[in-house]
Amino acid sequence: MSKEAWDDVRRHVGQTKAEPLVLGDLNSYIVRSTPRHLLFTLSRYKFITRLLCNDGPMKVLELGCGEGLSTVLIAEDGHEITAVDFDERSISYANEHIKKAGIEFMCDDFIGKFYGNFDAVVSLDVIEHINEDREDELMATICSNLQPHGFTVIGTPNITASPYASENSKIGHINLYSAQRLTALVRKYFWNAFVFGMNDEVVHTGFYPMCHYLFVVGCGKKI
Repeated sequence: MSKEAWDDVRRHVGQTKAEPLVLGDLNSYIVRSTPRHLLFTLSRYKFITRLLCNDGPMKVLELGCGEGLSTVLIAEDGHEITAVDFDERSISYANEHIKKAGIEFMCDDFIGKFYGNFDAVVSLDVIEHINEDREDELMATICSNLQPHGFTVIGTPNITASPYASENSKIGHINLYSAQRLTALVRKYFWNAFVFGMNDEVVHTGFYPMCHYLFVVGCGKKI
């Protein structure tokens, strides 16, 4: 490509007048320390987007949205997102820097709260931070916010990968799951539970103990 052709591309991009995006504290730390982890996190949310309908907007509740960068991925196809997190600094950043129609960020401790009737409830990298004696409260919260036809996606690091986790992860991950344990929990509240594994950015249905990350999709709520 010639310099003149590239300048044409640059001018076209510049016509959008997009404001530079300043990353928040958490994502800035990830980019400076282990940038591949940001890729892995966004890949998890790309998988979520493939589970959502693409023939019209859905109402989605995201429990544990962090700084909201991944929320933009969920909303890319026009879905309406209510994104909740109890970290005040993360939500403050999201409200200031993540400007996209259809996304509402809320600062709240969401367990036990009702936000509406949603087509899907997404909660990634949350359940491992919640004490085991409150996991049923989380599941009840998911169900209470979900339409009868809706589904949930819960994602969490696999307990079998814990020996390779960073010290920061070990501090925050107080309730790790195996595929069997997470599936059993979801099946208490949903008639169907579908399990997927992830290694780096690749989603698969391989041998669960060798997965670094787990997704369980729950459909057909019982309550």
